[in-house]
Amino acid sequence: MSGKPDRKSLLRSSIRNETAAVEKRYEPANVDKRYDAADTALAGRPLGLVGPTVSKAKTASDFSAEIGAAAQGNDKAIVRIPLSMVHDNPLNARHIYDPKAVKALAASIATRGQLVPAPAARHPTLSGHVVLIDGHYRKRALLAAGKSDIECVLQEVGSDLDMYRMSYLINEERNAQSPLDNALAWQKLLVEQKIADGAGIAELTGLSTAAVAKTMSFLKLPEVALARLRETPAKFGIAVGYEIYQLSKLLSEKELLELMQRTVDEDLSSRALESLRGQLENAKPRKKKEVSRQYRIKVGKTQIGFIKEWDSGRVALDINMADPKEREALVEELKRRFQIGDLA
Repeated sequence: MSGKPDRKSLLRSSIRNETAAVEKRYEPANVDKRYDAADTALAGRPLGLVGPTVSKAKTASDFSAEIGAAAQGNDKAIVRIPLSMVHDNPLNARHIYDPKAVKALAASIATRGQLVPAPAARHPTLSGHVVLIDGHYRKRALLAAGKSDIECVLQEVGSDLDMYRMSYLINEERNAQSPLDNALAWQKLLVEQKIADGAGIAELTGLSTAAVAKTMSFLKLPEVALARLRETPAKFGIAVGYEIYQLSKLLSEKELLELMQRTVDEDLSSRALESLRGQLENAKPRKKKEVSRQYRIKVGKTQIGFIKEWDSGRVALDINMADPKEREALVEELKRRFQIGDLA
């Protein structure tokens, strides 16, 4: 086995060193100071703690001009872009943003300015525009701080999938995304057919297929449980979230939400949840409250109805169609589907 450390070992070691330095200098409760410390540690390192440093070149007032590499080594030029010309990564690894964290970062930026440039790529169709690879928290904080532009370091990106891969690796390096973030991002990759299946996601991320499957199980939770999960996603790692999913099959929605609150308040481990599941599975069978799932039907951005299904097999359709012809066509289609004859 080679003595050369791999990329992930370097990342983990560097993160541990930076974290130890920050924790030693500041109390954990002082959020604003910790943002300042993190900004200082990451300044000039948009690709990560073990990536190449970036020297601040003169900002480009006319972004349409060609942006070349900086004069020395692997340094890259930093450009200042109007926020109106900055687009979010359509395949961003992160989906959930904490408003309190945005507010704290905005306060830091208002005091000290933006210390860490955001990695971005040239927009494929809009001249002068860019697409963020990472840095969506920074963009939100800059807007909240009343700023009109953002500093970016440009990266060459070969494909849409590369946009996700780079976003995922940057966020993974600093432990910035939750399993729920991953599940939502992977679902989008699958729906948009950027990737074929769970095995493809495992190959893309370096995770096991079992870890991918457990993460995707989060999206099978009842809608109310998913909404609760979004409030504190960091409290539900893969193992804990998977146990919550398994317990959702045994508990009513009310009981499940109460258990999720206990998990947050008491920091319940996956082992504790697994033990609880074993007790429930071995207990005397009881009638379980039926779980339902509801799917909204939209035309554009307007909801016109919904389909609701229950575990028992019951399905309900409720839809409002103002156009008589469209309504008649739908009714006829349903009659054919279920072999319903005309009313006597």
